[in-house]
Amino acid sequence: MTWIQPDRLRRIATALGLALIPVALFAVHLQLQREFDTWRALRASIDETIATRERLSQLVTLHLDIETGMRGYLLTRDDAFLAPYRQARREREMLLDQLRPHFAVHHGHRALFSRLEAASDAKARFSAARIAEARSGRIDTAAQVVATGDGARLTETIRRNVAALDAAENAHLEVMGGERNSTRNTLERSVALILACLALFLAGIAWLVGRTMRQRSEALARAERLSQSQAAMFDGGVDGMMLLDARGYILRINPSVVRMFGYDPSELVGQHNTELMARPFDLDTSQAWLDRVGQAGVDGAGSRQEFIGRRKDGTTFATEVAVSRISEGGQRRYVAAIRDITAFKRAEQMKNEFVSTVSHELRTPLTSIAGSLGLLTSGAVGPLNAKAGRLVGIAHSNCERLIRLINDILDIEKIESGKMHFTEGEVDIGALIEWTVAANRAMAEDHHVVLVAATPAERVLVRGDTDRLEQLLTNLVSNAIKHSPEGETVEIVATAGSARIAIDVMDRGGGIPHEFRGRIFGKFAMADTSDTRTKGGTGLGLSIAQEIAHRHGGSILFQDRPGGGTVFRTELPVLAHVEQARKSARRLPRILHVDDDRDCLSVVASAFDKHAEVLAVATLEEARRMIARTRIDGAILDVGLRDGNGGSLVPLLRRRDATLPVIVFTALDEPHGELAADAIMIKSRASLDDLVATTISLLGANGQVAA
Repeated sequence: MTWIQPDRLRRIATALGLALIPVALFAVHLQLQREFDTWRALRASIDETIATRERLSQLVTLHLDIETGMRGYLLTRDDAFLAPYRQARREREMLLDQLRPHFAVHHGHRALFSRLEAASDAKARFSAARIAEARSGRIDTAAQVVATGDGARLTETIRRNVAALDAAENAHLEVMGGERNSTRNTLERSVALILACLALFLAGIAWLVGRTMRQRSEALARAERLSQSQAAMFDGGVDGMMLLDARGYILRINPSVVRMFGYDPSELVGQHNTELMARPFDLDTSQAWLDRVGQAGVDGAGSRQEFIGRRKDGTTFATEVAVSRISEGGQRRYVAAIRDITAFKRAEQMKNEFVSTVSHELRTPLTSIAGSLGLLTSGAVGPLNAKAGRLVGIAHSNCERLIRLINDILDIEKIESGKMHFTEGEVDIGALIEWTVAANRAMAEDHHVVLVAATPAERVLVRGDTDRLEQLLTNLVSNAIKHSPEGETVEIVATAGSARIAIDVMDRGGGIPHEFRGRIFGKFAMADTSDTRTKGGTGLGLSIAQEIAHRHGGSILFQDRPGGGTVFRTELPVLAHVEQARKSARRLPRILHVDDDRDCLSVVASAFDKHAEVLAVATLEEARRMIARTRIDGAILDVGLRDGNGGSLVPLLRRRDATLPVIVFTALDEPHGELAADAIMIKSRASLDDLVATTISLLGANGQVAA
């Protein structure tokens, strides 16, 4: 017989022991899983039984509410008693729907629950019949039927059935309690077994902990090196860098902030970041802006905003700040990068002045050149041979293109500087679309594109400048034509709503590149900026169209068109349908609404339909232009705007008219008494009806609406 050596035998035994440990743990796991499943099933059954008893009790209460509501209405004829009655009826049906599946699986209780449900339905029909009799004037008949006691007997029947079902559920609950105790004992034994097994692994765990500690020390060393690198980047940055806490207070600054603002670090650390602003926001507005900042590395470089900085010596300069949200030790922090843009602003101003000067100086000679070339083309100085005529035609076409470029540059400069004049009048949208189609049909034919228009059945009017609105629509239509393949159709579809009209210009082009969407409405913005682009244009059309829409209290947005292409939608506030305008005997008050939430602007405008004309704007800059150039009878202001505090408009409004009603309508649930508004309403607490009623009341007190 061959004997196995002891050392080898120990190794085999050890290997078998180690192999059996996972098997034993898995078996224990399966046993515990079964015990826990049983426990959870019992717990669920007990919870269902308790919930069922609560629903049965609530069902009795609801029938009492139905009885009370019915009797109260019969005695007083006051509709106030019908509110709890109707609520109780709805909740009764919900409770029966919840109870029905439970008793459907308990065959011994199904018949009892059916009797309860039948009695409940009979009670509901009885009460509804009495209320119907009272509503139809047969109050005496209803009272006589109630006096017979049929309703009370139905209620008593319901109580008996509920009591019987409750007793059955209680008995079931006691049985489940006994089973739960047995399961708990089994679970305790299983847990004790697991603890014994876990004790065998303590030695191994100790070894793993030692190894983990070594790895952690290495990780800490790497983190320390990374922290030193980040600190070097933070302190060595050319831009000013600040680390802010969750409320915007300064935790740390780099040397560039010291150089830029002239403060020592000890003077800034612990102060709020608004201390560096020449015109600081209030803390609520600053906090609301910070709450919208995106996470660094996920949402890009962070939210950007320009502001005027104030140095320690009191001098000011233009800055741009980019703020990103980070997490430090599980707490929210913000990194703010500040850049001095004084030189950029100066260069931009010089560029604008240069463009304006050159444009004005070029317009006169180009007009003369275009006129002369036009005369040559028309044969006013005699016939031209074919070659000369073709050359003159090319020169005339390019001269007109230069004039359009200069006009676009001057238009955008006038709009931005507030020098462009807008006349107010009633503009028929249907006629406007027809004029635009007629004016662009030749261009469409040159590009082999078909123009199709669909206007509302009845005439719809907006208040504005006919020429500028035609320019807006022409820019959109010409843009769609240029980007449409040959043989395709550009559609112009107008859809009228109660408060606004939407004009969609739809093409079947290649769509808007994703990387271009963020700057599509910028000046000189073109998706193809190569020297060989074939579409033509100045890159100013969409920017001008957006500015014109904003000046008319409207907006422009774009979206991909199903099946390919792009839809540009222009929304304008409707003045009135012609028939309504003829019937109106008084002028509707005009209310400025400032809010950076486009959906809120649209909903509020709809709420004021037939009560007031709402001028909706989304930025402080638009609001200031509107206040300076438009008659306003009242204002509704949001506080936390993306570009500042809407409350800053209150002094401007008061200077224009000290009695003009101002309502603050904001989501910030904070004190706003310093705004000196006539009313302060919180969005989550005040309905649109409240907003309309309050505004109209204030306008009436100010004599803006008829009593």
